[in-house]
Amino acid sequence: MFHLPPVLTDASLLLLRLMIAAVFFSSGWSHAKDTAGRSQSIGMSQGFTLFLGIAEIAGSLGVGFGVLTQLAALGLILVMLGAIQKKIFAPTSGAENPSCSPRSSSP
Repeated sequence: MFHLPPVLTDASLLLLRLMIAAVFFSSGWSHAKDTAGRSQSIGMSQGFTLFLGIAEIAGSLGVGFGVLTQLAALGLILVMLGAIQKKIFAPTSGAENPSCSPRSSSP
């Protein structure tokens, strides 16, 4: 097994936390800034879209700054589980969209 010095391990974990925080902060910011457009794209109400944006921003700040990190990560996990559930059980593109289905190879 490859062993890193503890300083590199800590720096790696901090960088990973900061990258996760940046991704969720940018997503939350776009949810909170343009609630009308984002609510249409995800198929939810504007109020719920604003709530998602605030939850993602709060979770990203918690993970990024290390304040209640486990609770913030749990909140982000719940947001992502909801997104996965929405994508699987209420898809907006894919098999039900005829333009996305493969064309038949009949002559």
